[in-house]
Amino acid sequence: MFRTLLTLIGILDILSPEKLIHAAERIALENPDECRMESWVVPVARAEGVVYLFLAWRSDASYSAFKKFLGIVGLVAVLYPRRFTDYSARIAYVDAERCSWRPWVYPGTRLVGLLYVLLALNELRKR
Repeated sequence: MFRTLLTLIGILDILSPEKLIHAAERIALENPDECRMESWVVPVARAEGVVYLFLAWRSDASYSAFKKFLGIVGLVAVLYPRRFTDYSARIAYVDAERCSWRPWVYPGTRLVGLLYVLLALNELRKR
């Protein structure tokens, strides 16, 4: 199921990264129109989609390694959701200090991080 979700996100990232990013901004930001993305974000999102598809479908080993990597990212998100989100915003936005996150974003970051950690632990358990 995760491979299917990863595939869908990868295809959307490749075909229409702008729409995916803007939808996420509208969901997560109180003021999406006041936050300006760095110029490189859209091309990197497209490349991210290619990487997702490559890692998900190249081999079971690459898919397994990717899930373990997500576990590391997830651990950081679980332990430091505010720093994780704010640091990511500083990288992706020209004016990150103007971005106002909705109240659920930090707990949501922690929850997604926990899901990534559980995914990685499940993968480790299989081996």
